[in-house]
Amino acid sequence: MPAGGDDENVVVTAGDVTSISDSATGADAVASGGPSIAASLATDPDVLNIAFVTGGGDVQFVQIKVADLVPGEGGATGADVVVDAELTALGADVISRGGGAATPMGTIAVAASLTGAGDLTLSFADGHGDLQLIETNVAELLQGRPPAAPGDGGAGPSPA
Repeated sequence: MPAGGDDENVVVTAGDVTSISDSATGADAVASGGPSIAASLATDPDVLNIAFVTGGGDVQFVQIKVADLVPGEGGATGADVVVDAELTALGADVISRGGGAATPMGTIAVAASLTGAGDLTLSFADGHGDLQLIETNVAELLQGRPPAAPGDGGAGPSPA
């Protein structure tokens, strides 16, 4: 389920979304998405939910396990990793009508980087074949995370 459950804090933060498409229609292949990104952190396990508006006007939700983003012991903070994420889309037509169902797009591979200051960079091909590049800061959400327990997959302390 996309972000916003009862046990989640939702933070709306500034960010950059760039959508790159095949552009068979003759439209500009590179488009900027919405300037605001909604992020939330679900627990058990910690899952970071990122909702954003694409350059085409759709809303997409990416869900990534935090333990996959945070380097394990001895890892370099901010290192690029490739992780699995769940993708859900809400089409521009559904948004303009004011109602409708979201479409689960399935599991995707995401190239990600999370720095100790909470700067998050994601790049992936969405379910429509468009490349999405996202840059935002999620430090506010990750500040209160507890230190890693031995064998927890390297979740580690919050990158504050």
